[in-house]
Amino acid sequence: MACCHTKKQALTSRTTMLRGKILFFSMLLAVVVSSSFAQQFRPEFSVDFVGVKDINSITGSRVDIYVQIPFTSLNFIATSNGFTADYQTTLSAIEIDDGLQYRNLVQTKYWESKIITDTYIETQGKDLFQLNTQSIELASGSYVFEMQISDNNSNQVLIGEFHVTVRDFSAPVSISDITLLESYDAESFSIVPLVDQRLTTADGGIQIFYETYSDVERELTIVREVLRIQKDAGVPELNGMLDTVVRRGVSASVEVREEELSILPAGRGQQVVRLSADDLKVGTYLVRVSLVDPVDGILDMAEKSFSTLWGGLDAHLEDIDNAISQLAYIAKDKDLKFIRDAQSTLERLDRFREFWVKRDPTPNTVRNERMEEYYYRVDSANRHYGAQQAGWKTDRGYIYVTYGEPDHIQRNNHSFDYEPHEVWVYERLGRQFIFVDKTGFGDFDLLLPAWDERTRLY
Repeated sequence: MACCHTKKQALTSRTTMLRGKILFFSMLLAVVVSSSFAQQFRPEFSVDFVGVKDINSITGSRVDIYVQIPFTSLNFIATSNGFTADYQTTLSAIEIDDGLQYRNLVQTKYWESKIITDTYIETQGKDLFQLNTQSIELASGSYVFEMQISDNNSNQVLIGEFHVTVRDFSAPVSISDITLLESYDAESFSIVPLVDQRLTTADGGIQIFYETYSDVERELTIVREVLRIQKDAGVPELNGMLDTVVRRGVSASVEVREEELSILPAGRGQQVVRLSADDLKVGTYLVRVSLVDPVDGILDMAEKSFSTLWGGLDAHLEDIDNAISQLAYIAKDKDLKFIRDAQSTLERLDRFREFWVKRDPTPNTVRNERMEEYYYRVDSANRHYGAQQAGWKTDRGYIYVTYGEPDHIQRNNHSFDYEPHEVWVYERLGRQFIFVDKTGFGDFDLLLPAWDERTRLY
């Protein structure tokens, strides 16, 4: 079982701070919790639950729990050793029925944690956090995990509630839940989990870890896929980004697929795999691993959700005046005037930041997802639709920045009957927008204003 880190922490980058290496050959043995869990809201800490099979437990399964808490979510006090934060984590596993009604409290677990830093500046590092790991034995079924982190220095309490499904792995062949990896050291066989399940478009791939379980050695096909989950658009909001379940009316498209003919060893096998995913767009995804028999078909399957965020925001904001102008589709005239009327560049920057702080869906985290999504759309419009002017200023850019990527695009080239035009269909919004190239030089103009009722599909 893993324990909390209580030794002195050093000031390092995100990856190094997580370097409390988890020896996966001993730790991630084997349960079977669905890696799909629905987070009811985003608390001021990140968690991940990984189900593995555990032949040494009475239940036959175990949930490994990873808790990542930012330094900025805790209160540090000056001590003889530096600056210290103390906190207690409480986890309650509550069994629920098919109607999501609470049945009974199955287990409660407590653990204490401590962080010590040399300087006060370290306590304010937004990219610094502590990773704790614990395990809990549970039988297959559906649970609500209620998690509470109590800061012993300030008496502040952070709360999170998570729906966890523990799968049954008693079949002859099964697969553990998937762990997304921050890093992997092949020499020491150690992994660092990506607890918040967030990648950036610059990462260029997805690294995962999982285990297989088989009663005998057998040959199977392992199918690994990355699916993009298409959600509602509009001016971007953060709604259920971590949900794994694909809901009704939400489509999923396969972005990456690979198959591997593999010999599953008898007992437990472990794999670290990197999936090439260079062209993933900003959005929500599932990574899925299936064990497929040539005769019986899919024997078992595991899924893990993750989100991809844009990694180019800092570079985009280097031209702050341009970034302010690009607020035109989301800011009111009085907001733009207030920002531009600042007496100095520094004051203008502060007002710009304050504009986005008010719209941050997760104000206690490092990232402002709404800001990132907005400027990602602006950047994408500039790359795809810019010709005579900046892409975001074109009609297609305006629609793209405002409503996001369309569900379908129908492109029609020039003919004797009509001019070149594109039809952008937003089925999820019940709208379609028609762009016509009247000049023949790729200058597509919106046929009807976006507010026109004739743009409605039904």
